[in-house]
Amino acid sequence: MSSLPQDGGHQPSGSLREGKDAPAATNTAFENTPLLSLGRQSSRCTDLNTSIRSKNDPGPSESNGFYRVRQGHGADEDHDDLDEADSPLEPHARQSDHPRREQRLNAKPPRALSTKQRLWNTISKRLVFLQRDGENGRSPLEKDLVRRLDVFLLTFGCISQVIKYLDQTNISSAYVSGMKEDLQLNGNELNYFLTFFSISYCLMLIPSQVIITYVRPSYWLPGLEIGWGFVTALIAFAQNANQIYALRVLLGLFESSAWPGMMTLFMYWYTPLELAKRMGFYHSCQALGSMMSGALQVAVLESLEGKWGLRGWRWLFIINGLLTLLIGFTGFFLIPDYPNSPNPRSLSSPHSRYGGWLSNKHVEIAEDRLKRHGRTDSKKITWRAAKRTFRMWIAYFIPMLYIASVLAPYGYNYFNLFLKELKSENGRPRWSAEEVNSIPILGNGVNVVVVWIWAILSDLLQTRWTLLVAQGVIGLIPCIIMSVWTSCPDTTPVSAAYASYFMTYMSLGTAPLIMSWLSDILPQDSEARTLIVGYSIAGVYAILTWSQVLIWPASQAPYYHYAWQISIVLWILVIIMCWMLNIIDVRILL
Repeated sequence: MSSLPQDGGHQPSGSLREGKDAPAATNTAFENTPLLSLGRQSSRCTDLNTSIRSKNDPGPSESNGFYRVRQGHGADEDHDDLDEADSPLEPHARQSDHPRREQRLNAKPPRALSTKQRLWNTISKRLVFLQRDGENGRSPLEKDLVRRLDVFLLTFGCISQVIKYLDQTNISSAYVSGMKEDLQLNGNELNYFLTFFSISYCLMLIPSQVIITYVRPSYWLPGLEIGWGFVTALIAFAQNANQIYALRVLLGLFESSAWPGMMTLFMYWYTPLELAKRMGFYHSCQALGSMMSGALQVAVLESLEGKWGLRGWRWLFIINGLLTLLIGFTGFFLIPDYPNSPNPRSLSSPHSRYGGWLSNKHVEIAEDRLKRHGRTDSKKITWRAAKRTFRMWIAYFIPMLYIASVLAPYGYNYFNLFLKELKSENGRPRWSAEEVNSIPILGNGVNVVVVWIWAILSDLLQTRWTLLVAQGVIGLIPCIIMSVWTSCPDTTPVSAAYASYFMTYMSLGTAPLIMSWLSDILPQDSEARTLIVGYSIAGVYAILTWSQVLIWPASQAPYYHYAWQISIVLWILVIIMCWMLNIIDVRILL
């Protein structure tokens, strides 16, 4: 395949899949890219369906929304008389207006293959793990780099995410385990605990994404984690709701960096064939944190209730805080920062005092991987980059899609409250405090397994949008059932509600796929990627500051008036947006 200039900010799909080198485009190209920007459009770049592909690349009808090609945007049929200097292609790389048609006319007749051979060729092209090393271009050193990233970076991120979500959700476990009665919380205080957390989380998230381009992530992320460990422990000594409000504000400020910061780091160290799986493993740790929160609360209630004069729910915050402090300190050594400026405490060299886990050769191969897949390394976010991102349509579309996919199944967060408020025929609670905390553990276990399945399938089958639509369809079913149950609880069996909550956990794997899709669409604009990740998550928490109080008020549990109906609308929106983005991605951006 001819070497073509990159003016759309994307690597040819043949290079992405075959490991061929390609120069990374400068970010100034994005300012003139009509598809990614809402600014001016060049008359020479109007026909975007004539992008040049390698012979082995699928046509639009075969593409699946995975590695996007932003080649020189092609030439318009009405501009065949352009000067050589004005052409977006080099003179030696000029192609016909219909390269796929020309390839089809000049192609040699294929050699007859048996049905078994055709089936195997189809499967081996789709399933990356069946390709030989020579096909995916992974040297032993590169394999060793990926193993080390998994052992150190990914493991730290996953453990940190478990602890983070444990600290973030234990307020709900404590609420149903004695906090409500001890602090006399008889209204919607639980919703307001989440509201104050969401406000500060939203306000700090985008500044944090900018700061990690100036301050080493190995300083910033662990430092904030240590901060939220102290705050978590202090909640154990709160005496009223106002004190918890203040501490939840601080907790949101400190925790806002963790999820988007780690997702951003993954985009620099992992390739498109590796990214969704790692993001999926990391994202699934939210469910692990919820599982641990319920299991830990059960264990605390059984063993530490009343120890040293403290209730069991207070011990939960103390234990969470100590775990967070321990994990936070390890981040100073396990976070590798960026390939172009690695963490000196992670490097192993004769002059290193720390005995790191990365060598200089590993760093070199990491930078080569970025270039091979058409990706740029980290850059400091400037006002120019921020304005460029602000003009991109994708900076609005991806956050809207992400927000809708997170809020649509949000009812699963109140599964334990649903269990707590269910009454038996004699008016007594149907489930004990221990059962209220332990039953959702099974749902979170389903969540972990399903998120892994979605993420692995995304990389193996090389698709994002089809799996997102599948989750949307699955998510619709429990929302419809719960809408019926909340409207007619006397005629609808409660077993349908139980099944619906557990089914909702099967639709919680959208975030890794959306972020991986974003990385595929913008491989060469690291500043825009970083900011859009921040926009997406900040948007979620900005809406949660008010929506969960109005839509999921604790005083209406378990019969919410219109929450599940809104979830139905959001799932339909997710399905439509995924379908639209795939059309744009395949027919226009590809």
